[in-house]
Amino acid sequence: MGAFFAVAFFFHFIIRYLELNKKSLVLLVYFAAFTFSFFNWYNKSRYFLGDIHFVFEQFYWIDALKYKNPLFFIFYISFFWIALGYSFFLLLNALKNSTGATYNKLRYFIIAVGFGWIGTNPLFLPAFHVNFYPYSNFLVATYPLLVAYAIVRHQVMDIDIIIKKTLVFAGLFVATYAVIAIFAYLGSVMFESVTDNRWAAVIPFVLIIVLMLHPLENFLRKITDKYLFQKKYDYKKLLKTFTDEVITVLDLNKLVNLTVDNLADIMKLENATILLRDGENEEYRIVAAAGLEDAEYELPYSEEMVSRMKDSGEYVRFENSSAGKNADADIRRNMLDLQAVLAIPLMHQNNMVGILSLGKKKSDEEFAQDDIDILLPLAKTLSIAITNAQLFEKLSEAQAQAAQREKMAVIGTLSAGINHEICNPLGIARGQCEMFLLNLKEGIYKDKTPEELLEKARDIMEKVINETDRATVITRKLSSFAKPSSGIMSDDVNVEKELNEVISLVEHDLKLDNITVTKEISEGLPLIVADRKQLQEILFNIIRNAAQAIKDRGRILIRATSSNDKVYIDIEDTGSGMSKSHLAQIFNPFFTTKEPGKGTGLGLFIVKQIVERNRGRIAVKSDPGKGTTFYLRFDASRADDLKKGHGVRAEKG
Repeated sequence: MGAFFAVAFFFHFIIRYLELNKKSLVLLVYFAAFTFSFFNWYNKSRYFLGDIHFVFEQFYWIDALKYKNPLFFIFYISFFWIALGYSFFLLLNALKNSTGATYNKLRYFIIAVGFGWIGTNPLFLPAFHVNFYPYSNFLVATYPLLVAYAIVRHQVMDIDIIIKKTLVFAGLFVATYAVIAIFAYLGSVMFESVTDNRWAAVIPFVLIIVLMLHPLENFLRKITDKYLFQKKYDYKKLLKTFTDEVITVLDLNKLVNLTVDNLADIMKLENATILLRDGENEEYRIVAAAGLEDAEYELPYSEEMVSRMKDSGEYVRFENSSAGKNADADIRRNMLDLQAVLAIPLMHQNNMVGILSLGKKKSDEEFAQDDIDILLPLAKTLSIAITNAQLFEKLSEAQAQAAQREKMAVIGTLSAGINHEICNPLGIARGQCEMFLLNLKEGIYKDKTPEELLEKARDIMEKVINETDRATVITRKLSSFAKPSSGIMSDDVNVEKELNEVISLVEHDLKLDNITVTKEISEGLPLIVADRKQLQEILFNIIRNAAQAIKDRGRILIRATSSNDKVYIDIEDTGSGMSKSHLAQIFNPFFTTKEPGKGTGLGLFIVKQIVERNRGRIAVKSDPGKGTTFYLRFDASRADDLKKGHGVRAEKG
């Protein structure tokens, strides 16, 4: 009876497991099993089993060749071909069209079935006078063992929760029973001298067991998860990691790499990839990948997979056998190229900014609906984070371009002064030398003695040396001004000296614009605490701004005073001034009142940052048509106070 219905049950299980629609065939197999059972009980000697006798003096079987019972041959052929033939064909076909967890589940199941049927079929050999003792019968035991392994390790039929609870319950039962038995014995021995009632002696230990139950259950659950279901991921950890570490990142490269690394690590994926839109080449290109050796791949806009996700906004799944079989050929190719089983569009305001591609889980589990429910909101959040990072990247590029324009504007301001200060002395030196040579050539010096010529040449060389010294000084000033700041604040920065350095760089340009510079520096002005190079940059930007605000002839007044361990620098111009609305935005980045192309709006923004970096303060006052005044305040140097305490007067720069 077991043999008859084993075939029917097994075939029914295969049909249900593979989700095939073959009800008529299943009913036919059950009908055959009932038919064999009927004739087995009705007239076994005539139609079915025939003569049962000993084989090898211990093994009962029939002599099929002697009686030639037709039903037995039909049963054997149907048993062999249905179980091993058609069932195996269905399993192998499903294996061929499956990927990921489904593939591994089917693979283990087919191996288990193979061992089972290899062990079963030799049982029929003695019926045909093949004197082979069926030792292979013991292989049948491997079938339930392998199926159990597939259930526990690879979640075949998704009954892992049942397995976990069963193991935890069994562990609790065994542990509790053992503890009760041990404590009951110890209790009877320890308390028999106190009381004759053994139950009373056991009560304290029963209380101990009750207190141990909950911790023991938690312990068994953790052990079960660790050794049997250790590849499950903690979705809370995934959400917390994305909230705390990923979505707040504004660096695009860091953002995408953190995303794929965390997804692959926490969800235990074989690979994770992000493709972002490349508008110039009209394709989606891999920008970050974890677990892929070759991370160079492009998906053109024209691909079916891209079009489908862009139009529907829905994910593409390529995992189980039915999806693999029915998937579009192009989509199948794309997913195989990406080594992906799940592709989620990264949508932002109906635009697909990218694609999140996920490989199969290392546990060989499929992506369950719970996984999808977690990943879809994460993908939406990731889309926003990527869009923000891209905008920030564009803003950084715009800032860099604006800073470059600001730098070029500074160079333009300096160039006139540098050209004047360097070219003039060099021109004078060249003129002196050319004049001497020309006079010598035309014979003007023919009446001169060698000593007189030597004296004349000495005078010219001294003038050349003086003029080249002038050029060297201005070159050194320029080099010093252009040299990057160390960022280290010093206690010995002389305000007047740095003012003179800056004014010497812009003085010629100011003269050309009919702008005079007046300085009012208090006697004995203390040194200040600041970075010398950064102080030069502050003064240069404010003075240049003041000059640009003066449309025609004007004046820039620079005052420097001290009070209460503070040094105050006021820079006042007679320019056009500003309205209150403009004044409120003057330190905002990219705000400018200049004509398009003539200002970047970064100069005063940078000035404010540098002033505050040097523990200073900056303020501004302006009246339309009357001019603008900038107020700077810095800390006086303690080193300067120390000098004054010893009677040493600070030297004026």
